[in-house]
Amino acid sequence: MTNLVKYIKENFKGMLVFGDIHSDYESLMKAHKFAISNELFFMSLGDLVDRGPFPYETIAHMSKFIDEGATGFTMGNHDSKFYRLSKGDKVSLSVDAKRTIADVGPERYEKFLELYTNIVTKPIFSDLFHTINDIILVHASGHPSMWDTTVAAGTSQLSRALFGEVNGETHTDGFPVRLYNWIDEIPMGKTVVVGHDRAPIHNIAIIEPLVKTNAKGGKAIFMDTGCGKGGFLSGAIFTHNKKRFKFDSFVDFK
Repeated sequence: MTNLVKYIKENFKGMLVFGDIHSDYESLMKAHKFAISNELFFMSLGDLVDRGPFPYETIAHMSKFIDEGATGFTMGNHDSKFYRLSKGDKVSLSVDAKRTIADVGPERYEKFLELYTNIVTKPIFSDLFHTINDIILVHASGHPSMWDTTVAAGTSQLSRALFGEVNGETHTDGFPVRLYNWIDEIPMGKTVVVGHDRAPIHNIAIIEPLVKTNAKGGKAIFMDTGCGKGGFLSGAIFTHNKKRFKFDSFVDFK
């Protein structure tokens, strides 16, 4: 049992796992209010910024929430980019990232990076992925090393966690062609919950969380319903009986 699992069980009735925020501060606050009122640990699947209009407010409040000990975080590809910027690494900035920096403004930029670093590096509460009993929480896709300690993580674990399973090709809309062989790898009884992918499997944008069960009984849950990108924020509630966590229901924040 990890420290985080014990901590959540001792202090909360369950957890609210939510998908990509993309600077939609209003949706973030709605979801946080719901989590607090229902005594649920507030768990982000990453991609806090880019595309939406309020990146600084989103990061400032997430940093506050994580400091209060009621919020967890898994790093997404957009988060990784700003964390690398905070360390002085050379980063190629997309149009969305440049807009985020412009929205933050030069007078708040250094503080923005400082707050982001706090979110990404918070011990126990932040990680590349979290294992909550038989539930794997990760931004983009699962990897066998996340549930089988005999499998080496290597660079493929990081790539899968941040970007998903890809083949280097792109669709006509410019987005990468994503593969889903990783779903078949999930063992019976394990559930992998991800964000990142607005149009999983069929390349059609989902309007509710998508659940896919493989032939072995392993399960993948896709949570990105387009928050900050013209859609809305979705959450999954998991409750526990002091022994195990189980899925309870989905909730949206429109």
